[in-house]
Amino acid sequence: MKALLKRREYTLALFILLMLVVMLVVSPRFLEPNNLLNILLNSVTVGILALGQCLVIITKGIDLSVGANMGLVTLVVGMLLLKGESVWLSVVLGLFVGIVCGILNAMLISIIKLPPIIVTLGTMSVYSGLMYLVTGGQWVQNLPNSFLAIGNFKLFGIPAPVLVLLVLLFILTLFMEYTVVGRYVYAIGNNPSAARLAGVSVGRTVVIPYVLLGFLAGVSGVLYLSYNGFSTPTTGSDLNLESIAAAVIGGTNVFGGRGTAFGAVLGAVLLGVITEALVFFHLPAVWNDAVEGLIILVAVITDSGLSRSRRATG
Repeated sequence: MKALLKRREYTLALFILLMLVVMLVVSPRFLEPNNLLNILLNSVTVGILALGQCLVIITKGIDLSVGANMGLVTLVVGMLLLKGESVWLSVVLGLFVGIVCGILNAMLISIIKLPPIIVTLGTMSVYSGLMYLVTGGQWVQNLPNSFLAIGNFKLFGIPAPVLVLLVLLFILTLFMEYTVVGRYVYAIGNNPSAARLAGVSVGRTVVIPYVLLGFLAGVSGVLYLSYNGFSTPTTGSDLNLESIAAAVIGGTNVFGGRGTAFGAVLGAVLLGVITEALVFFHLPAVWNDAVEGLIILVAVITDSGLSRSRRATG
């Protein structure tokens, strides 16, 4: 039990359960199946982005452009659909846009050796500008039912976006824990110099997390658009920091080298529970940012303390 409680994923899961118990006492309606399903649905977009953000942060990187990337995908797919393109062609092109954005970040970071925070801050502005160019500043809505069916499809009562999140969680867990490249990612985050001496191609390996995050931004954009049925030129603007927050809260070390896909998704779920709880308490949305920021500070301080403890005992 002590070993389990030392892992952030388990303590985070217990904290989420504690919050649910508290909300059950305060407002039994909070735990109604429809409300819990709504929390999961609202956590899908952040959860998918947090999976990729986790990989990037493990390599000592960061991606501040992922929200704009995801928003750009929603608008590209929406405009293609409104012009009469087929659903599957629009979806494939949307995923392609997400991947290209990820590749651009990766090339600037791995080849030109620019700092990730500077690169992604710049590309965030570029992608945000493209969002206005694609739509002329207009909303994308009135999409065909054949496309909306993707996000509203259910299997055994579970919405398609939640199913996709679970599948991606499973795949990325296998990738991170049981593949050579996945272990290389951790090695680079722990000690880039040692990884290079061990024969790991640091430059090539760093590319992979950013490209995967671009793909995940495409997936989340398609799901977001198909479930909500509309998008705006500001869609995704708040997801850059939320995806980072979810990953960090879930145990991804901001100094690199440690983190899990499961923890990142749990972090997204916790943020979803907090947001829904504030709605039940009728508190202003600004409180959500304050609580989220407080949890991030606690997570970072905890990581820093644990790191010092390990060094002292090691």
